[in-house]
Amino acid sequence: MGFNGVDHLIENKLEGGLHSGKLIQALLKKVQGLGVQVLTGISVNGYTKIKNKILVDTSYAPIQTRQLLLCTNAFTKELIPGIDIVTNRGQVLITNPIKNLKIKGTFHFDKGYYYFRNLGSRLLLGGARNSAFEQENTLEMDITAGIQEKLEKFIHEYLLPDISFYITDRWSGIMAMGTEKLPIVQELDDNIFCCVRMSGMGVALAPVAAQEAAQLIRSALKKIR
Repeated sequence: MGFNGVDHLIENKLEGGLHSGKLIQALLKKVQGLGVQVLTGISVNGYTKIKNKILVDTSYAPIQTRQLLLCTNAFTKELIPGIDIVTNRGQVLITNPIKNLKIKGTFHFDKGYYYFRNLGSRLLLGGARNSAFEQENTLEMDITAGIQEKLEKFIHEYLLPDISFYITDRWSGIMAMGTEKLPIVQELDDNIFCCVRMSGMGVALAPVAAQEAAQLIRSALKKIR
């Protein structure tokens, strides 16, 4: 695949990759078709229990509900300070389309601290947070020169050593880690639930974690009725 300085690869045939943007579009289409109202661009400041109701304080308007499920992953720390979550920022970049790109598939390097894959004829790379753990334990969705330089150096040294490329886009996202790898799916209080701490593996874990959360909510709803 054109790698430089790589002696061995271990293949996992269960490893897969998908287009996360298309995943979200498909999910929105499905839930909206079922009558679910989706509101975006709204900040949740907190919530208060008033008897058998829950009042959610938002930047738009108060929202009243009988049951509340927090699926805010790393940002749940702002709503429940004591929860076992450590925020981790992941920085990413993507190259221009590269003619005859040899790299096909999804790959992990250095204990998984580097992740790269082809996106069509582009190369997507994220990681290097192990070079600045404390700096990357943040909720700020910024990019930093130090991490971005390490990512570019990684491409030059290992992935595309003799190929000209340039970076078209850079961004970051926030992951939720903790003292354990397993997600937190539980009832925090009467009719208040959470499904969080995906440990950077949310795409893989979310379907099963969501089923567990839904079961908790259904069980509690029967008690209300």
